[in-house]
Amino acid sequence: MTHLQNPVNRERFISPDAFHNSETEKTKLNWFLFEYALEYEAHIQRDMKLHTRLDRKGVDDRAIAVFCIQHAKQMRWPILDRVSGKSGSIEFGYRSIEAYFPRIGDALVNHLLTTAAKAWDSLTDKCVSCPTRCISERDKKAMMFDEPFYRL
Repeated sequence: MTHLQNPVNRERFISPDAFHNSETEKTKLNWFLFEYALEYEAHIQRDMKLHTRLDRKGVDDRAIAVFCIQHAKQMRWPILDRVSGKSGSIEFGYRSIEAYFPRIGDALVNHLLTTAAKAWDSLTDKCVSCPTRCISERDKKAMMFDEPFYRL
């Protein structure tokens, strides 16, 4: 399932190419991370208060997208720990947000954490009925990486 959400008149910055460096990395887990980055970005863009506050701090749409890519990639190990039973839940930490955006302040960091959790819940709710099974078949090839539709 792909959740590409590109509001009219807004350039897209998140590409599937950011989630693999070789053919062997075109896995369903990496596709899931791509979709999570898109979902997180979409949640930030739709939250006008958050988006406006980030903009006032000098955080533009490109920086938001790059942050969402980085954040999604950092979720790999918590996801694998959760799936393997090493962890009972997914945790969203503030340190990576503060490291990426050192000058945005605690209130915006907290808002981004809340938004990350909402994006996670939104995506995983869709996964329940998705036939792609990105998490349970995480090591299998994701053919969507080769679809021209997803190119920027």
